[in-house]
Amino acid sequence: MNKLYRQRWLIAFTLPGFIFFLVFSYFPMYGVIISFQDYDVFKGILHSDFVGFENFKTLFDMPDFTNALKNTIIISLMKLFIIFPATIIFALLINEINTGWFRKFVQTTSYLPYFVSWVIAAGIWYKLLSIDGGVVNDLLMSLHIIKEPFYFVADQNAFYPLIIFTEAWKGMGFSAIIFIAALSGIDMQLYEAARVDGASRFRQIWHISLPGIKNTIVLMFILSVSGLLRAGQDQMWTMSNVTVQHKAEILDTLVLRYLKDMGMMGYSIGTAMGIFQAFIGLVLFITCNYIAKAAKSDSII
Repeated sequence: MNKLYRQRWLIAFTLPGFIFFLVFSYFPMYGVIISFQDYDVFKGILHSDFVGFENFKTLFDMPDFTNALKNTIIISLMKLFIIFPATIIFALLINEINTGWFRKFVQTTSYLPYFVSWVIAAGIWYKLLSIDGGVVNDLLMSLHIIKEPFYFVADQNAFYPLIIFTEAWKGMGFSAIIFIAALSGIDMQLYEAARVDGASRFRQIWHISLPGIKNTIVLMFILSVSGLLRAGQDQMWTMSNVTVQHKAEILDTLVLRYLKDMGMMGYSIGTAMGIFQAFIGLVLFITCNYIAKAAKSDSII
């Protein structure tokens, strides 16, 4: 008790954060019961009928579920194996800029798109890629690369590259902050010793920078893999259209369309989807964490 009394002010400072997570993270977990019920908003959680795993069976029997699952995995893997390494490379390049003002300018302008909602971002790119006065089409035609306007957002072959590019444009700069912070913690004497030994900048990056942020890379990769079934609902909902719907439909958007048709009666299906994604994410998280430990690298747990 004496120890608690001595640390009373430290405990008081932690209370707001504890209450926040209690109210917004742990208390809502009570709602997972809905996924095992035929939830009726008028009856409430306590009085709705219990149906066991029937909602999960309905979820897996939904039309286009297989296609949505395939699209989710494809898009997530593309983002993981293209954008994740690109983010690391981008952070390394920024770290190599010696001019202070230019470095701040590049870093600031690169993460500003992150604060733009996908609704606005999608509108910007729809306008830039428009066949009617779009800057991109006008530029390509003026350079004689294409003879007539190309409808980027309605072409199924161009959809995935467009999704990856816009995701990188919007989120890569902000994600790079973590790696830049890790790079700033590397002892500068290591670089000075390497330069004295005649190491080129590429050699310094390969033998000092990358090993110095290895643990950060592993931790971020584990977190990225755990979100494999979340391919970006906001982006896919705003960037897709009827023409590319077959390739744009992911699990989140499929359930959202289902909920639009069923209204309040579809809450159980939406909750079941959330639990399914969380369970797969947990399995992937534990697996990657185990592999990281087996490889004698840093891990989260």
